[in-house]
Amino acid sequence: MSFKEASLRSVARVVTAAERRIRTLSSGTPQSILILEYLLPLGCCVHLTPVYEAIKRSDPDAVVSVATRGLGISLLRHHRFIDHLIETPDPFASPLSTARSLRASLVHRALDPDLIATGASDRRFGIAALAFSAWPAVRGGFTLYPELYHRPLQYDPSRSLIDNNLQLAELAGASSEHREPRVFFSTADLDKARAMAQSAHQQSRPLAIFVTQNSGGQRTGWYTARFAEVIRYAHYELGCEVAYVGTDKDSEPIAAIRKAADGIGTSFAGRTSVTELAALLCLSDVAVSLDTGTMHIGRAVGLPLVVLGPSWQAPIEWLPLGVPNVTILRGPDIDRRNIPEGYLLDEIDSPSVCAALHDLLRRYPPSESARSERIAASISSVDHLQ
Repeated sequence: MSFKEASLRSVARVVTAAERRIRTLSSGTPQSILILEYLLPLGCCVHLTPVYEAIKRSDPDAVVSVATRGLGISLLRHHRFIDHLIETPDPFASPLSTARSLRASLVHRALDPDLIATGASDRRFGIAALAFSAWPAVRGGFTLYPELYHRPLQYDPSRSLIDNNLQLAELAGASSEHREPRVFFSTADLDKARAMAQSAHQQSRPLAIFVTQNSGGQRTGWYTARFAEVIRYAHYELGCEVAYVGTDKDSEPIAAIRKAADGIGTSFAGRTSVTELAALLCLSDVAVSLDTGTMHIGRAVGLPLVVLGPSWQAPIEWLPLGVPNVTILRGPDIDRRNIPEGYLLDEIDSPSVCAALHDLLRRYPPSESARSERIAASISSVDHLQ
């Protein structure tokens, strides 16, 4: 343990001991729950959504509030199982102004949370400090500084990130039984997505989405030539139209893959918000995706997926294991320290992906009714920003 960390833990113990002498905290089942969500890779945000639904399904009268920023606001804007979505500054950039902003929002909304909770991705000291300074409430959840929490939780590496997060539901008196993530979108999102989908394919042909780029933070890319082979197979052999999704920075590498694949497909890189992307995936029929944020959105809306997973990461944490409409391809486990230079998911070949895509379309035939079911499950009239 470093000197800095030891000092922080010592301060946390002193502060918490003093708090116990001056604060009286609720000991019953929480009725107003505030969840702090500030580590914002898209997958982290998506994998916390089952907690909101678990709490509201257990007690519809419970008040669920989420404090977040940036991508968290965009993802949760239309979420049905959240009562209050609170936007604050970044606590890592401006901790004091974030605490002031959060307290002001709670007062303005007449909220009095009796539980402040943090998920498995938000374990840093800055989040624990925000939980302490924001409001006099029981603090629970995952943290590297349990000295600051009344009900700290331990992360279990033998369980998925989703199932670890669902321990928060137990703190709120709800069941921690597994639930799949949910992402919701508006009618306006759906209208835009529908126009995009119609521009990309004829209604008589299935629409296959390709997610060919990752966030850049992990070595989970794949070879252009292998993607091109699968795209040609999807188009010429399976009769699919093809669309590519990603961010603005993905436009050039997507263009290179499209060129290698005989110019097949339409690129929507940089043209969708997170919720518009969710709507577009609902309107599609299948996706081939790297293990990246868009894959988690596809899982959340129930789209059949072929996922190219890394062999150096434990699949239990992030991948949708046991989800019937998801086929995961990955090689034997390897130590990330032994990944060779230039590694691009070398162990996954294009014939395997083609076979998995063919099998998935056979088991989940594209249909208007399947698309309509996905839309009905994810469309929302809620807008937390209005």
